[in-house]
Amino acid sequence: MSSCCTERKDAIHRNCANWALILFLFAVVGCMPERGSKGRVERPVAESIILRSEKGPVDLQIRLWPKEPRLSDLVELEIEVGAEADVVVRPPAFGDAVGDFLVRDYSERTPRKGTEKSKPNRRLFYYQLEPVFTGVHLIRSIAIEFTDNRENSEKKTESVWIESEPIEVKITSEIGDQVPSLSNLEPMVSPIAIRDLTAWWWLAGVLLIVTSCAAYFLRSRSKVKATDVYQPTPEEIAHSQLASLLAEDLPSQGMFKDFYLRLTGIVRHYIEGITSLRAPEQTTEEFLREMGQKEIFSNEQSKGLKEFLEAADMVKYAAQRPDASQVESSIHRAKEFIDMKPLVADTNAAGKGT
Repeated sequence: MSSCCTERKDAIHRNCANWALILFLFAVVGCMPERGSKGRVERPVAESIILRSEKGPVDLQIRLWPKEPRLSDLVELEIEVGAEADVVVRPPAFGDAVGDFLVRDYSERTPRKGTEKSKPNRRLFYYQLEPVFTGVHLIRSIAIEFTDNRENSEKKTESVWIESEPIEVKITSEIGDQVPSLSNLEPMVSPIAIRDLTAWWWLAGVLLIVTSCAAYFLRSRSKVKATDVYQPTPEEIAHSQLASLLAEDLPSQGMFKDFYLRLTGIVRHYIEGITSLRAPEQTTEEFLREMGQKEIFSNEQSKGLKEFLEAADMVKYAAQRPDASQVESSIHRAKEFIDMKPLVADTNAAGKGT
């Protein structure tokens, strides 16, 4: 009889804990703001600057929010490109700045639902920008490169560009032209009575009950022995990323710039993982100078890495089109760099395997 009562009590406790967790999750989800795909907050159209242009099978929309930012605001810039099937769109060139703004974040996101009706092939590029001074900031024309591979295209396999109009954004400040001064401070206000905190005590009580029920429920369950999570080494990460890149076969599609951007990025992140050099954030010149000062690699390794990065820069920034043998040579060198070891091991480097 006692065993039956004990089992019934345990079942009641488990049900209470489950309902408490469900109610808590509903409360948390209900308080979250409505967002678009991948955490994007939908911005009001009336508070945004929107420019549209169209060229052949491609349309371009530039969306900037807010349209009247202050110096303390971060400005969001979205570049959405739509194209018909068999039209290859290349991402815009990424730099440290967009016009007079500094770039604080850059990513490619999922386009909004419903926009694929007119042009099924759509890409959305997101920038988070920071103004650097008050006054007018200029974003020059944004150009997107595409290749029209449709059967009836007159410029098949040729690179074509679609450009937006320049954007002028006026940056203001809360203090305007005034110079802050302590003499302008307002006098101290009178004491303010503390508001009734009954609602907060009620909320704290509910959270305490939920936490207690969840803790009891977790203690009543059998304990599962934790296992160590394997951390892949920088070499394993780099080889995996390189295999994925080669599987896409971007050079055969004429996407040499994208291919070399990702290829050098894999090598730079690998070097950062084994040496702690800030390789992905530096220019080629800065990276090679710091690498030479710290004497991390041998002279032969440093020379080969210098030739590899400078050859890739010619493709990324000088629009050079390498032939098949040059591409194969770059891939071979990238594999060699991933397998090479520095002269001085860095015990503080991130990404060591366990």
